[in-house]
Amino acid sequence: INSYNYHQKKIISNYSKKGYKIAAFQTRNFPHLGHEAIINYLLSKVDYVVVNPLVGPKKKDDVNYEALIKAYKYLIDKKFNSKVLILPAIVNMFYAGPREACHHAIVRKNLGFTHFIVGRDHAGTENIYNENLSSIVAKRFEKKLKIKIIGIDGAVYCIKCKKSVIKGFCEHSSDKLFDISGSKFRNALNNKKYYKYADIDLQDFLLKNNFKLFQG
Repeated sequence: INSYNYHQKKIISNYSKKGYKIAAFQTRNFPHLGHEAIINYLLSKVDYVVVNPLVGPKKKDDVNYEALIKAYKYLIDKKFNSKVLILPAIVNMFYAGPREACHHAIVRKNLGFTHFIVGRDHAGTENIYNENLSSIVAKRFEKKLKIKIIGIDGAVYCIKCKKSVIKGFCEHSSDKLFDISGSKFRNALNNKKYYKYADIDLQDFLLKNNFKLFQG
């Protein structure tokens, strides 16, 4: 584990040592249009984005990390260039909300990242905390965490803009904005159905290759 994480740290640190801004994007869900909007938003602020899922014990029915990595590699090859990479880290998930968001920030700082994004319901806790509290707390302790925190409230789909946007960044009224749900996307894939707020080709790739999509 140490050897693997050190190798990832070496890759990441090489970018930051050259003066590049490099952001970690934590995710434990298959990429939907909201994730694509988040990656594009990050690319407007930094030089490189690393999709940095945590590989470790997960709760039952969570996304299988091997399928998750395949999904992101497919999406990166299709829609993003060399400015986006996927480099998992071997770290346990505890689903502990704001405290874990801060822990994740420290992990990313130690891996060599300059920026870390904390979004809605980060390290989800089954609705124990307000869904935006993690980003608020991480931002509050940004100086102590020694990494730039980018806090967002998630992404939505705007029927007027006809695209996914970062929540709060669109001028249209709330009745034109639709929530993009990772859990609904998982349920659709679990039932071999398509989710309208995710890339169709990506869903074909996942459903037609008989990957193990979820933890047993």
